[in-house]
Amino acid sequence: MDVDQQPLVEQIRNQKRNELKLDQKSHRKKELDRNRAGLGELHHSIGVIEHISEHEIKGLAGRIKRRKRCEPLDLVRLSYGFQQSRENISHFVRITGAINVIVKELTGHDYNLQLLAAECLCNLSLGDDICCEKIASFAGTYLIALSENPNFRPLQQTCLWTLQNIVGSSSKGAKVLFSQGLVVILIRLLSTTADQEAADDIIMTLELALNYEQENEATLARIVKCFVGKVLHPSSLRLLHKCYNLMPTEQHLHESSVEIIHGCLNFLSSVTGTHLHPQAAPILLSVRILAHHVVAGQQYVEEIFRYLVQQQQQAVKFSVLFNGCAAEELLPVCKELLWFLGQLHTDGANSEGMKLYLSFDNFVEQLSVPRALL
Repeated sequence: MDVDQQPLVEQIRNQKRNELKLDQKSHRKKELDRNRAGLGELHHSIGVIEHISEHEIKGLAGRIKRRKRCEPLDLVRLSYGFQQSRENISHFVRITGAINVIVKELTGHDYNLQLLAAECLCNLSLGDDICCEKIASFAGTYLIALSENPNFRPLQQTCLWTLQNIVGSSSKGAKVLFSQGLVVILIRLLSTTADQEAADDIIMTLELALNYEQENEATLARIVKCFVGKVLHPSSLRLLHKCYNLMPTEQHLHESSVEIIHGCLNFLSSVTGTHLHPQAAPILLSVRILAHHVVAGQQYVEEIFRYLVQQQQQAVKFSVLFNGCAAEELLPVCKELLWFLGQLHTDGANSEGMKLYLSFDNFVEQLSVPRALL
């Protein structure tokens, strides 16, 4: 299974990164209009500053460096300029001390200026490894601290986007952020947040951080524990799956396992009977997480059937889920489900729970296997 899953995991990761970039670009323009138009001339000036030249970037960098402060319009012009080209970013970064002026506004008490400065750093973090390392060194602690504050959601979101840009594209910048306690703080945030949109941003940042495979087993277990007692969403399943792939098999035997099994089964139940194509990736990840537990110990096979029997009418019917995937030609999902159900049937042969479950969902006889898999 490991041979098959890696390309798909990478595909999911790349797709999410592309979606994230498009989402960020869309949100940035909306936030400029919605949250910063109240700063006076900004709303009327945005149409004039659609193109920022390299010469203007140099001029703006020199100006804010001399004045040791940024006007709101300066930050907006810089932000647009950074978004337009890497050359603009490179020219700005070469001017020593200019970044520090933006960071100073980020640490001030004016929320609008903080938001503009964060937006500016977010677009600046689209630069190269050296640029990201500088941002992490000068602004990392402030970005991490502001991402902990849920009271100003646009500012928190922009700071998390900046951290994602750095961790996702700069090994040197990521190393600086890790030394500043990024992962520990993200885990604490994830365990306490009730806002799913914020949780998605935190999860994406953690996903990118785990690409470096520097976290120990205890840290991975703490991430898994963040999802105990919570409804699992597609983003939750991505991060859980990544954690399980990084853990040795014996580490799956921890106190969170039963709750994670319940969460995965509940997710599969919630999507069964719906249009499954948009849910193909999270269904696949749910099955793989359950498969990790099946491989880890016989007691988890028994727990799967025990929980399904306990849920009765609310329980996922594997035959209905499989046949629905087959009808929508989701062959990779069908293939994974077929392996998983075969393993469940083999390992649960002497289980009383499986006999009870088969009484209302005899998946052995009711699967309509696609011809392509035969």
